[in-house]
Amino acid sequence: MQCLVLLLAYAYVLQRMANRDWMYTGFARKDEDWVRGTSNFLDQAFGPAARGSIRMPCPCRSCKNSKRKIKDEIWKDLYRNGYVEDYKTWIFHGEKARIREEVRAELEKFDGDAGVDDMIVDFNEARGNERLVEEDPEETAKAFYEMMESAKKPLHKYTTLSQLECMGRLMGLKSQLNMSREGFNLMLQIFGEMLPEGHELPKNEYTSQKLLRALKMDYESIHACPNGCVLFRGEDLESATHCPKCKASRFVEVERSDGTKKQSPIPEKVLRYLPVIPRLQRLYMTEESAKQMRWHKNGKRYSGNMVHPSDGDAWKYFDAQHPRKAEEARNVRVAFATDGFNPYGMMAAPYTCWPVFVIPLNLPPGVMFDPKNVFLSLIIPGHPGNNMGVFMQPLWDELLRAWEKGVCTYDRASKRNFIMHVWYQYSLHDFLAYGIFSGWCVHGKFPCPTCKATVKT
Repeated sequence: MQCLVLLLAYAYVLQRMANRDWMYTGFARKDEDWVRGTSNFLDQAFGPAARGSIRMPCPCRSCKNSKRKIKDEIWKDLYRNGYVEDYKTWIFHGEKARIREEVRAELEKFDGDAGVDDMIVDFNEARGNERLVEEDPEETAKAFYEMMESAKKPLHKYTTLSQLECMGRLMGLKSQLNMSREGFNLMLQIFGEMLPEGHELPKNEYTSQKLLRALKMDYESIHACPNGCVLFRGEDLESATHCPKCKASRFVEVERSDGTKKQSPIPEKVLRYLPVIPRLQRLYMTEESAKQMRWHKNGKRYSGNMVHPSDGDAWKYFDAQHPRKAEEARNVRVAFATDGFNPYGMMAAPYTCWPVFVIPLNLPPGVMFDPKNVFLSLIIPGHPGNNMGVFMQPLWDELLRAWEKGVCTYDRASKRNFIMHVWYQYSLHDFLAYGIFSGWCVHGKFPCPTCKATVKT
């Protein structure tokens, strides 16, 4: 019943929008209706639907929406070749969203609470993607897909276990048992002798690492001043041996036989940094998660309550201040979460470290806080004190580049590349961590950063 209602509403809207016979009947004579209609079409195509782009798909008989051209070139092609067949619904020029909204309005007349309108997005995208021309993925996505495709082949012809799954298990076993390289290579050699001829098991650890390389994410070890003054990174400090502020040694100092000290190759303090942008790009490499990353803008709300950060005033205020970036639903807003803990337990050595997590807020409420969607980005050794901003520098620099220039990302759902911008929206932590994270004093006479109730004037 729900599918029937959806199809009836969809057919009704398409019938209303299909009164565009002028596109084909007026082409030979280039009559007034054709010229006026084509002019209106180009105004619509290069209006909000273009999202700032100067090139749009050309719908002429020759290009068939497969080539992107500027406005003047499209006009010349249409004048010379006419429109591609059966293109009365301009799904590549801004009418996909219009169809969705008009169908939803018609569905509400039939049954506003049955949830039928949730089928519109998948139905409409499936119809639009039938004629969608797929772009080649950008380099990182291309390497990922090639690795996944090659790893799908079975380990040997008598099993359905894939090469990738097998190597994932064996590498996990190596890590769990702390096996040496020689021991792991010997294990692979013995397993290989037991398998049927023509098996796909790698011969050694090097071949295994090469197979899994596209799945890996880079991570950096950044030396820090023992007192948290600076990070030894960048052209000025990368080769420094002492802190330029407090003059503390970058490396552990040991005594020589004559009583003098020398620096060992062991750093005093190391910040671990895992770049977050590649992991956000990874969310767009599967069709399901790519669609979920648009939920904050296109997702259905079933109540008037606040169910997602996008329903809040801060989110709406940002949209008003930066409308161009907010218009693209695939741009990513993130939240930071941090707190200190003792990895050795409460009764062990008095040590603390501060992990910083990055959470993409585009996702639906039900999956936003899944462990797979909460990305560890920084591991700060010891208590950051008043130097939280120093340890956050690598993450801020990465987000600044993504905010200003954007990152070329492949969207599996639309099968096209786009420029993804990323920015910080919220932070999540307890009250004491708030003081460390923001630099606001939360002790003594300034306990509340909002109302400042105990401030004496």
